[in-house]
Amino acid sequence: MIFFAKNEKGVPTWELVLTKEKTVTSRVNPMAVNKMFAVQPGRGKKSVCRAKVVSCIKRLDHYNMALRQTDFDSFLWKQKEAELEGFESWDGLMRYFHEHKVNFMDLYRVEFTVRQER
Repeated sequence: MIFFAKNEKGVPTWELVLTKEKTVTSRVNPMAVNKMFAVQPGRGKKSVCRAKVVSCIKRLDHYNMALRQTDFDSFLWKQKEAELEGFESWDGLMRYFHEHKVNFMDLYRVEFTVRQER
């Protein structure tokens, strides 16, 4: 899977995966749980590590599940999601998707763990 984007500080997302600062990614298509994938800094580039899908759910469904929690706090949920995606803020994350003309809630939330570093 290609991780060539950068967060609002300009740090490449593949580097954030290596340091385990990014453990969630948003994708157009779903991924199978337990699937292993290569983390690549660009198309055709050598992988920097391998990761395993822990969960995959539509963003909107994930948000609706969070809403049902009795202690749900929208601000804290948004901040945590941004951090899991490797961003410092929800605004930074939303700005990224807006610039790429992608509706965040239409995507799949893919949580993963790094399994093998090179």
